[in-house]
Amino acid sequence: MIPRPCGETSLNSGGFRRTCVLDSDHAGDHEDLDGRTWQPPGTVLARLRAAWGDTHRIAWTGSLWVAVHRDPAASWRTHVEPTPAQLEDRLRRHEAPRAESRPRR
Repeated sequence: MIPRPCGETSLNSGGFRRTCVLDSDHAGDHEDLDGRTWQPPGTVLARLRAAWGDTHRIAWTGSLWVAVHRDPAASWRTHVEPTPAQLEDRLRRHEAPRAESRPRR
């Protein structure tokens, strides 16, 4: 019997949809036909909220990543991007996350 593929989708940095081809019961990151991987949305959402949750409401729409500034007077109120990396890049250009939440390199 052939295992059912995961089928989870995500957008790449160009906004094109990619689909996970791993078995439906796989653990960890998703992987597309080209071997590119991405973390499950729940994992990414928790990380983004930990880093940016004090200043922004962070959401995953099922295809796009959204950050809305909690201050209605903020000059850059809403950011919408196809990948979490692009969203964080946009946020960093306008604000810095809490120091204790920044990833260590």
